[in-house]
Amino acid sequence: LPLDRHLWATLGELGFLAAAIPEAYGGTGAGYLELCVIAEELGRALAPVPFASSICLGAALILAAGTETQKARYLPMLASGKSIACLAMAEGPGRLGPEAVATITVEGGLSGSKWPVLDGECADIAIVAARSDAGLALFIVELDAPGVARTALESLDPTRGQVRIDLQGVRAELLAEDGWPVLQAALDRAAVLAAFEQIGGA
Repeated sequence: LPLDRHLWATLGELGFLAAAIPEAYGGTGAGYLELCVIAEELGRALAPVPFASSICLGAALILAAGTETQKARYLPMLASGKSIACLAMAEGPGRLGPEAVATITVEGGLSGSKWPVLDGECADIAIVAARSDAGLALFIVELDAPGVARTALESLDPTRGQVRIDLQGVRAELLAEDGWPVLQAALDRAAVLAAFEQIGGA
């Protein structure tokens, strides 16, 4: 199923996507407890929307590690639903970790392949994990940039698109130089939200 754009826009208009984003960046400043309630209701409705990717991971990572400029640029768009984010970390099957990432930066551009990327087909930006001197860095990539190619992957879940993202010298903006601790914390919080979504589904 394709993304229900009307539903996603409505969630933005109602402020549901903005719950854990501070008011200074277009959010409501409610908090993660409120975000858990929203996740549970989305699970109850089996809503085909990129809530986990864009809000629980994308917005959370920018809020945790972004500069003031990055927060002011991206968070209001994510809070309103006018922009969608995804996390591009995995590079095929296997355990996720810094040692499993081969994507590199060459002369300021990212090169590598990420798959599977949840909600990557409808996302406007991706938080991309790549190797750095510090081990693992996080970058913001505009997915309409030159050098980005997306290929749809088959999945058991027709409500959530999975894609392969190939990067060839793609311009990227550094989000976190030492990104693994930031990413671990975001994944832990997202796991709690995923559990609430599953409770709603049950």
